[in-house]
Amino acid sequence: MTTEQLTAAVNDLVALAQEGKWELAYEKYYHPELEKTDLDGAVIKGITQNIEIGRAFASKISNVRDFSCIGKTVKGTRSILVWSLDFDVDGSPFKVIEVAIQDWEQGRISKERFFA
Repeated sequence: MTTEQLTAAVNDLVALAQEGKWELAYEKYYHPELEKTDLDGAVIKGITQNIEIGRAFASKISNVRDFSCIGKTVKGTRSILVWSLDFDVDGSPFKVIEVAIQDWEQGRISKERFFA
């Protein structure tokens, strides 16, 4: 992918996430053999496992006060997104600024790591 193509993909990914269409974003932009490292350090391998965990987490979210991308950059085959999140998970507040570092292969994210 060119820088322009990757930037367009990242912009679409962000738009889908902000519209609540995260599963479509996974289908469209994540590699089947995705390796994702969550904030707690847990490594989840494979798109199917990641979607299942995502569904379980999304079902616990309520009272969304903020879900915005406040920064992004693309360089080579890597994108970096900065998210501002503020919502409740199982009734408890979850507020964080997190960074997602994404490595792309053949138009899809093959590795994603989250830091806060």
